[in-house]
Amino acid sequence: MQHRKYNLYPNGIRNGTIEIKRDILNASNEIPIWEPLPGSRTICKLFMHLFSHYSVTGLENIPQRPYLVTFNHESYWDSPAIGSQFKDTVPTFTARKYKGTLVGLLLHVGSPVWIDQESADRQALTTALKIMQQGSPFAIAPEGTRSKSGKLLEGHEGVAFIATRANVPIVPVAVIGTNLMFKQVRPEVCVTVGKPYKLPEGRARGDQLAAYTDRIMCAIAALMPEQYHGYYTGNPLIAEMAKVVR
Repeated sequence: MQHRKYNLYPNGIRNGTIEIKRDILNASNEIPIWEPLPGSRTICKLFMHLFSHYSVTGLENIPQRPYLVTFNHESYWDSPAIGSQFKDTVPTFTARKYKGTLVGLLLHVGSPVWIDQESADRQALTTALKIMQQGSPFAIAPEGTRSKSGKLLEGHEGVAFIATRANVPIVPVAVIGTNLMFKQVRPEVCVTVGKPYKLPEGRARGDQLAAYTDRIMCAIAALMPEQYHGYYTGNPLIAEMAKVVR
């Protein structure tokens, strides 16, 4: 069986190739979804309110599953800030180096899908697609790494690859201020969930993947003040996507 190869950059996967193994996508065996630790969502909400001025808007925009959550990545604290607000268990790519650490325990507010950050993880792409085929949501940070400044970094194309093949609603989420936690006393932390939208279904490649990635990132930017637009500052797609996601 021949496998097609694509350069993909989902959260933490950079400068590598992943093989599309269609036998995995078509397999009848379900991929297990690890449920959050009991009470972890409530504990995380209390934690966020205790150590920040924490606010969340747009929860009514979360659709019926399956769906794909796309969010900007500022710090480890994104996980409790965002994950604690979803009633669904939302798996997400998580660097394997955090497995068994205190950071890894924090990330269990969701359902971590462990990947190797420094090399291509061949199972990552097919795992994400299979999970959504099973009817579960999935979450991806298209930037692939933390933005210490809080400004948007360039998104990588793996998210568009997955989004067009999964053909599920995309839920943009913007988080602001988690990068300042424990650097400032109770900083303002805001999470905004935008209205869902869809990309055309199909096997986007090349320039089309790049264009869809820009659209996904500009949807996130449309939920943030202009000073956080970073790499996408001045991109006309922000105004276009604002009409869709706000």
